[in-house]
Amino acid sequence: MTTVQDIFQQFYSGYKEQYTPSAQQAKAEEDIMNCRTEAMGGHIYECEECGYRTIQYNSCRNRHCSLCQGVAKAVWIDQRSKDILNAPYFHVVFTMPVPLQPLIYQNQELLYNLMYKAVAETLWELSQDEKYLSAQIGFFSLLHTWGQDLHYHPHIHTVVLAGGLTKLN
Repeated sequence: MTTVQDIFQQFYSGYKEQYTPSAQQAKAEEDIMNCRTEAMGGHIYECEECGYRTIQYNSCRNRHCSLCQGVAKAVWIDQRSKDILNAPYFHVVFTMPVPLQPLIYQNQELLYNLMYKAVAETLWELSQDEKYLSAQIGFFSLLHTWGQDLHYHPHIHTVVLAGGLTKLN
């Protein structure tokens, strides 16, 4: 099985010849390439009876590393499943127009926060409108910054409860 680490190790030097990664990207690249290798240090375990030795290298713990985040992702999903109501939900994706992507890329912290705010305000406004639901809805959102083709593509996935709370008259 090919891993993200394998891809970085094979192609990242060629990528750097054409592009200049940001400091954040370079840190993620370094962590991913070194994850669970000698570069991260490790521990030697030895069986007291037979003398068998094995080395377990440390992980990078970078949130972008697929080797490290498998367990964290499973824990997160398990925790979220406890929060889910037994009710229907909608999956809504808010995608940014392609012409805005360079601007967003250069101002990530500011504009990612603004994207979340715009999504929340849009859902709130629509759910309050008598034409649609006239209720207070529940939802949660996740930012994705890359598309399935691994190109920069900032968008927000939102899970919206198919219903809401209203005041009793």
